[in-house]
Amino acid sequence: MGNASITAKSKVGHRWYHILQQHAGTAQLVALQAYLSRRSKEATKTLRVKGHKRVEKRSAGRRELAIGSSLQEAMPLTNGSKEKCSVLFVCLGNICRSPTAEAVFRKVVEEAGEQDRFFIDSCGTGGGNPDWYKSWSYHTGDPSDRRMIAAATKRGVNLTSRSRPLTAEDMQNFDYILGMDFENIAAIQVAADHWASKGKNIPKDYRSKVQLMCKYLDKEGAFKGITEVPDPYYGGAKGFELVLDLLDDACKGLLTHITEHDVARTAAL
Repeated sequence: MGNASITAKSKVGHRWYHILQQHAGTAQLVALQAYLSRRSKEATKTLRVKGHKRVEKRSAGRRELAIGSSLQEAMPLTNGSKEKCSVLFVCLGNICRSPTAEAVFRKVVEEAGEQDRFFIDSCGTGGGNPDWYKSWSYHTGDPSDRRMIAAATKRGVNLTSRSRPLTAEDMQNFDYILGMDFENIAAIQVAADHWASKGKNIPKDYRSKVQLMCKYLDKEGAFKGITEVPDPYYGGAKGFELVLDLLDDACKGLLTHITEHDVARTAAL
């Protein structure tokens, strides 16, 4: 894509450039440069947290995520990308469990030689702001928790994504939307129903896409009976190791499920 892709990469950042590479043509990248030039000024926003006023200045990383969210709305998945199976992992803040699920699943499909079949991403449900789907989210633009990164790195799992919130467009664009616990599932449904009430294009059957990650654990394995991936944020090192253990098992199960589903669908044609 020549200079257009180089310029876009330098301004958007690695994660969103990676997404654009999969979904955008040269013309879209040129349009992106014009869009970025209009959004280049730093912005401030006033947040009210527990009754106190806090003014936050967006860093470059946060600005990239704001741009990325806008791009996701402006540039939906193309027909070419929809030929891939799209998987979205969701937790509360998108700094511990869901970015780890994204990275672990990416590693699992790469080891299976199936990386070209998938589009993989992760997001959060506000990070603690109950009205996130109407306004703002905690952690937007932040990297993954350093403790999660350290634990994952020891296992050869590379966490590179930055936090972003779930969007209405995600409900249409992804085939699988996998929450880490029951609260994540409830938050996704509340947001989707709100967006639908406001005229957003939310699939009527979206709930069939929204599932618990632990659904794909080995039913007879070491984690039999476990239904949620617990949030390790307020715990110790063992919590982060458990997250990795659960996600390694569940991601392998997810790939097996998708593969078997594809085989059955092909056989039915």
